[in-house]
Amino acid sequence: MSALRDQFAIESAAQAGLVMTIVVIPGVFLALPAGFIADKYGVKRIGVLSTVLTTVGGLVTAAADSFTALLLGRLILGVGAAFLVTVLPVVIPQWFTREELGKAMGFYRTNMPVATIAAFITASVLMREFSNWRFPFYVGVVIAGTAIVVFALFVTEGPFKKAQSGQKVPVGRALRSVELWKAGIVWLLFQVTAISFLSWAPSLFHAYKSLDLVSGSALASVLMLTAIPSVPLFGWVSDNMQRRKPFLMAGSFLMALALVSSAYTMSLGLVVSVAFLGFAAAMVPAIVSALPPEILELEVVGIGFGVMAVCLNIGVALAAPLFGYFFDVTKSLELSFVGVAVFSAVGGMVASTIKRK
Repeated sequence: MSALRDQFAIESAAQAGLVMTIVVIPGVFLALPAGFIADKYGVKRIGVLSTVLTTVGGLVTAAADSFTALLLGRLILGVGAAFLVTVLPVVIPQWFTREELGKAMGFYRTNMPVATIAAFITASVLMREFSNWRFPFYVGVVIAGTAIVVFALFVTEGPFKKAQSGQKVPVGRALRSVELWKAGIVWLLFQVTAISFLSWAPSLFHAYKSLDLVSGSALASVLMLTAIPSVPLFGWVSDNMQRRKPFLMAGSFLMALALVSSAYTMSLGLVVSVAFLGFAAAMVPAIVSALPPEILELEVVGIGFGVMAVCLNIGVALAAPLFGYFFDVTKSLELSFVGVAVFSAVGGMVASTIKRK
């Protein structure tokens, strides 16, 4: 962000925040239409369009010569991502049975931590070698362009979804599902909790826990590192047990406990608390992602994942400013962490009421 500030004379925190958040705003408004289109016309068309938009958005961002062009590129990128995030999980229940969804979703949900860690490493190396903020975006354009080819050639509808393109989709029936919205709320509150921690922990650990910025960032990243092996593991265990609710409840409540512990511990205790936070957080993504096809009929599961994507994007957009508000009001790391922990605990209470078909 510092390189972008210098390049485009970004002086206010509001402008800097807009650059970061504009990419998630389209997801709030477009995820439901994306799910509807996926249900009605299939995932291939909208998936290819999504990857094309992502590539174009990355290219416009990399070539931007003004703040307006930078925002435009980020907005296009966000539109492509909004469709892609909704469409990709729709394919999974078309290929895997109910008894296999935990494992499949567990493997799928490792994409975020793996991609995030890879992006940070790649961007850091490229910035160090070339001292040019545009290079990481050009690399992203190449990767997104490759995704167009992969999607066009290899992604197809699964054997459990062979409906005619253009079929009538009962949108209202899906949107009236109370259980679906409960799952969405759990997902939203999870995002608020996890993204708040990832956004603020490095700087607060530096200011209040006597860690340098590198060590603070490394410690915060344990949340992502723990997820890579643990998310598929919990998906597999939930399949074997054929239980989802206990994992959502345990993950949400234990995240709240780990956040409170992280607020009040130092040194080894802090490391253990953050590692436990990552372990607890790994219980949620695969499990909550397996719920839409278990709550809804397969013909409207795109709408279900659209609802989940809307909730995800709202949670991501709210997380950092909400935590910032807590900190501005309390001027306390401990009270701010406790405040965010309440959201996770509420997620656990909502999860306890979810019913599957």
